[in-house]
Amino acid sequence: MKKLIFSAIALLAGTFAFAQLNPAPYGPQYVGPAPTASLQPALPGAASGANTGLSVQNGNANKVRVQQAGTSQSVYTFQDDGNGTGGNHAKVMQTGAVQAISGVENAAEVLQSGSDNRSQTKQEGDYNSAITRQGQNDLSSSGNKAGIRQGTGQQAENNVAVIDQDGENNEGSIQQTYDNSEAWTIQSGTANQSMVNQNAGPNGTAGHYAYTEQLGDDNQNAIIQSGDGQSNWAFAYQTGDNNLSKQVQDQADAVGSGFVNYAMVDQGSMKDGLISDIKTSLDAVDSRINDDALNPTTTNSVAIQNQEGGDLDAESHQFGNANHSEQYQSGYGNDAYMLQNSYGTGNYGRQDQIGTQSIAGLAQSGSGNKAWQRQADDNNIVMSTQVGNGNLLNTFQDGNGNRGITSQYGTDNAALLVQRGGHSYTIEQDGTGNQANILQLGPNGNFNTDGIDCSFLDPNNPTINYPDLDFNLSDICSGC
Repeated sequence: MKKLIFSAIALLAGTFAFAQLNPAPYGPQYVGPAPTASLQPALPGAASGANTGLSVQNGNANKVRVQQAGTSQSVYTFQDDGNGTGGNHAKVMQTGAVQAISGVENAAEVLQSGSDNRSQTKQEGDYNSAITRQGQNDLSSSGNKAGIRQGTGQQAENNVAVIDQDGENNEGSIQQTYDNSEAWTIQSGTANQSMVNQNAGPNGTAGHYAYTEQLGDDNQNAIIQSGDGQSNWAFAYQTGDNNLSKQVQDQADAVGSGFVNYAMVDQGSMKDGLISDIKTSLDAVDSRINDDALNPTTTNSVAIQNQEGGDLDAESHQFGNANHSEQYQSGYGNDAYMLQNSYGTGNYGRQDQIGTQSIAGLAQSGSGNKAWQRQADDNNIVMSTQVGNGNLLNTFQDGNGNRGITSQYGTDNAALLVQRGGHSYTIEQDGTGNQANILQLGPNGNFNTDGIDCSFLDPNNPTINYPDLDFNLSDICSGC
């Protein structure tokens, strides 16, 4: 079972140390292959396996409905934008008896150009692939909506779903049930929304993988993964201003099962996770985030990560000003890491961990930042580093092992560390006008009612409840 290991001594030297995290088939840097679909040809002599397809509609406000049952089915639907308006609708349904000879290895691909297009693809069975692409590839399209649903009450494993949209005010939704499926949503432009909902139960094998990429301003995405005894992976990557990302992983497995839940939000320029590095020094991190090639424009972005279960890893990176990131973990084997970089002023970082074997690490660089850390029960370890001026830290470890370690570099910084149970602390402050307040309490505590204050809280605003993007396709060939 992997474990993220922080070295206390190394941290004081400016270094985080990690055990390498790379369970097959995915590691934190995994972002490919994914796009597939295809299949098709046939015709000339046809029969023998049959079921293939090709629909081409040139112009605007066209409709197509395709329904197929069997195995190795394929649909390729292309709806052109004609004079640029769009307004095309496509519905695809592929199913089968879901057994070795049916509902397997189907492919559905929908391409819609222009604006205000609607697409809905549903697939039952295993090893299916669905791709929906909407827009113009020049960001001039808008109002497209795409939904992909793989698996409902039937078996559904090893499927791949991809939604690719460009422009503005687009919506993409992917839902996958059962096991070991992969979902990609890629959006370029402004004010886009995407949601991935993956449930790896009840017959539980290897969990799901989700990758979301949004390039532009005012975008929102959510990845929700659930199921018993699974290894789920969630990656969200955003550049631009005022973006929002929410990740929820909820599962239950036996202690020591080896399953991993990994959640990553990157708002800025670093697609790679630090948790995967064997050793990453803060100096190395700082050199990366000050690289001229990196894009620091993630002003006022929000990242929320909520995990329940076992072997949990949460990681977020934010660049820019006044961003806020929150990580909540409940279970065992919790690892949380947060980086808010040196372009930032007024960033807010919050980490809450409840359960056994919890480790938290937080690094903020800039001015006027706030860091909040809470750990309850079992063998707690917490670490934090703030570099800059006027930063505030509020850390509370409640019950069992504890530890601590806090570093602040700069002027007018303040640190509050409260520990109940195990104790031990180290606070290092380098600069002028810094303040440190430490309170350690035995099991029965008190010290004038157990202390803690120095407050913060607030932020924590997203909900992201997007509607089902299914739609009714009015009668085609009415009266036929």
